[in-house]
Amino acid sequence: MEGARLFDAKTFKEIMEHNMYIDSSIRDKIKSNLESLLNVRLIEVDVDAGDNERIDVIAMGSENNPLIVLFQTVKSESVAAKAVFYLDWLINHKSLFNKLAQKAMPNINIDSIDWPKAGLLCIGGDFTKYDQYIVSHIDRNIELIRCKKYDRDILIIETVYKPAGAKLSRPIAASLEATVPNVEQNRAKRYTKISPTPRIGYCQIQDGKHYAVFPGKEKCEIFEIPISIYLAQNQFVLVDEYNRFQYAFPYWLNDNEMLSSNIASFAVVSLKDSSIFIDRGDNVLLKLNNIPSSVQLRDKNIVSVDSQNNFLRFYKQVRHNADSFMMSAKAKGHTLAFVLKILDDGVLLRDIETGKEFFRDMDTEGITFKEQQILCLHEGNIVHTLTSCKFYTLSSFYDRFEYGTVEIKEGLTFLKKLSGEIVMINDAPDYLRPGQVAYVDENNNFCGIEDDGDGLEVDAVKRNVSNISTFKRVSKKERIEVTKQVLILGNKAYENSYKLCLLKFGYKTEVLEGFEPWAKISNELRDTDVVVVVTSHISHDNMWRVKKEITDIPVVYSEFDGANRILEQVLAAENISKEVRTAR
Repeated sequence: MEGARLFDAKTFKEIMEHNMYIDSSIRDKIKSNLESLLNVRLIEVDVDAGDNERIDVIAMGSENNPLIVLFQTVKSESVAAKAVFYLDWLINHKSLFNKLAQKAMPNINIDSIDWPKAGLLCIGGDFTKYDQYIVSHIDRNIELIRCKKYDRDILIIETVYKPAGAKLSRPIAASLEATVPNVEQNRAKRYTKISPTPRIGYCQIQDGKHYAVFPGKEKCEIFEIPISIYLAQNQFVLVDEYNRFQYAFPYWLNDNEMLSSNIASFAVVSLKDSSIFIDRGDNVLLKLNNIPSSVQLRDKNIVSVDSQNNFLRFYKQVRHNADSFMMSAKAKGHTLAFVLKILDDGVLLRDIETGKEFFRDMDTEGITFKEQQILCLHEGNIVHTLTSCKFYTLSSFYDRFEYGTVEIKEGLTFLKKLSGEIVMINDAPDYLRPGQVAYVDENNNFCGIEDDGDGLEVDAVKRNVSNISTFKRVSKKERIEVTKQVLILGNKAYENSYKLCLLKFGYKTEVLEGFEPWAKISNELRDTDVVVVVTSHISHDNMWRVKKEITDIPVVYSEFDGANRILEQVLAAENISKEVRTAR
């Protein structure tokens, strides 16, 4: 006989086990009985962790230690990756935990909370041997608890893995303290101590490995990067004395930047009592000297300093998209896949790097990810989930934009696409105005607008296209390049039709009523390449001024107000203008 079996003592009939996953009813019952089941006190449920992440339960352990209770709802989830992610979140949000704890337990002494023992309880229907193996090697206070349901509403809770002794959590990432490894672990893993203190460097990814580069061009491989964390090329990281990963800062070194020989170290800014300090990674605060009056530093900025802690420069934030992190994912052997459709028997995915679509068989009942999210796959297993689709759609890997003009009706924002289809724009920003040219992804999520005066291609801030040439591919579907601006003096009721029709050929279009004051019309002429006059919809005075004052740019006089007829005349005028310039 293999494994334990449960029998009724009176009838000796076996009580059958159900295929168990933690559904909402079981989850709610466990939450309501945490103290009797797990000896922990409930503080708060369903806590917003930002970036569309929710934490199931925040609780207080029997040793007055902060805890997160995480429910594993599908076996294919990577327990270790999620556990480390949420435990780091807990440790970095002390003040929020203290506030919630005081609300739930008014008599609690905040100073008595044992933060070094902060931990996580993961409750699931079952765990693989790989889950237990990885968790046992992470050196974090993480417990795995199996929950099985049998007939007759019997529930069995069993601890599968519990850290031996008092395994401590990593210190708060913001304090930059590094984990000091125990002697046995160092002997087993044979890491070499290469620095007397933790320090900050920037990441370089080469030959499938992540390296930390320090001032003086010293380069060392980074060890123990959590499975759920990707690093961007040139992103600043904190490593300990053994060059083991500790923290990733949201800042990076500019591409192709030549480092000054005066740089002694990189450091993180700490603002305290109206003074500016730095921490070079060793958790020692030092006064930052000689900051230029034109520089405004923020808390947690990364800066470089010389040997006397004089300010040299600060660095920009990392672009959080697939362009930045694809190289790191590939170095780990991971595939980033966009969730297109969730079906009963599996999931339709798209490989973000290649654009190829594929189907993955799985039982989708009880899964935690959703459509339009990104799955990080390793050897077919889900190791992490990215909740924001913009990680993909705001990268150069995405090539399915659709353009159109903005329409606002009864407070709702719509897009009239080039195809003529009208759709509601998801996540439409408040600054959109009727008549603007905007573009959305295949699910009609807002992606950006035409950048006034510079055309669509310059919208680099909203598109966040990476400068990393290694992984910047040529899009299958090029964005429309706006090269000319047309001013139409005619019936403004046809504005959207004009804009859509001419946009297909790279023309940005402005439409003014032909009866507008000439001062307003002349103001629009400054950046105009072609003027179209609808002769049936313009005042005599404005017609006279057009013929007299517009002499340096082509003018098209159209008897028709249809968009297609006007487009034909604009293209013809452009060709004539080119021939004249060539002849000259």
